[in-house]
Amino acid sequence: MTNQVLSFDEWLTTTDMPDGKRRILRAAVSLFAQNGFHATSTAAIAQEAGLSDATMFKHFKNKNALLDAILAPLLEQLVPNVSEQFVTSVQDKATTIDDVIAFIVSDRWSFMQQNNQVIQVLVNEALANTTLREHMISEIGPKLGHVTTILQGLMRSDSSINHQLTGYDLLRIIAGQLMIHFMSQYKFQTQLNNETVLANVTLMTQQALR
Repeated sequence: MTNQVLSFDEWLTTTDMPDGKRRILRAAVSLFAQNGFHATSTAAIAQEAGLSDATMFKHFKNKNALLDAILAPLLEQLVPNVSEQFVTSVQDKATTIDDVIAFIVSDRWSFMQQNNQVIQVLVNEALANTTLREHMISEIGPKLGHVTTILQGLMRSDSSINHQLTGYDLLRIIAGQLMIHFMSQYKFQTQLNNETVLANVTLMTQQALR
């Protein structure tokens, strides 16, 4: 797994492609994250990339093709690679449920920070695109089955946990809390300290289980 790409920026930097195409993709991700897909014009993307409209259309026939070029590596490489790495890491950290919660929160928040722009693009599109949501679930869901089994075992061994909750419930709680903080930081420009976010999400998750 040492050669797996685990961030969009790493993929963009290391993938063999013309420099102009790379600049267009980088500019598009930035503007889609800031303004949304529909509010961003191809002219604005070309200007941000420092290229002509003609050069942009040489690489991408339209804005939808550009969006597809951003989401394809995310869904085909990044999401599967990160999911596999995540499963392995949780296995290694499986001691107590509280320790695993703290690890998952820290690990996922780090990933979200590292990929904040492309995640904003993905979230915006997933909210409006049922097919994309189903694709994401089909990629991630099967890989998390083993994680939920580990979580379920740790939850059952802790008498303070509400045993009506499942491992999937725990992951949904964590994901929901992380997304709230993520949107607060990047959509509403709330100044958040990473240590405070990790402490808050970890504590709220632990409390929700009891």
